[in-house]
Amino acid sequence: MPIIKSAKKKMKQDIVKTKRNNIVRNRLTSRMKELTKAVKEHQLTELPKLLTEAYKIIDTACKKNLIKKNNAARKKSRMARIVNEELTKN
Repeated sequence: MPIIKSAKKKMKQDIVKTKRNNIVRNRLTSRMKELTKAVKEHQLTELPKLLTEAYKIIDTACKKNLIKKNNAARKKSRMARIVNEELTKN
């Protein structure tokens, strides 16, 4: 446990920031899972909407430095490729 007053304040700030970051991380993983589930279940009408929502959340996570820029680009690219394959297949 911190003894110095500034260290106590820093610990409180870290707890708040961790909670905020976890919200974005959980939203990111759940949106990606929803998208892959929609692809597997062939829900073609839902895919473009889910893809744009996933892009938005990925960009937010990247802006908050939860994931790195190339990681965000890779996730977006993979999801777009999966969605496009599914849409062109049918």
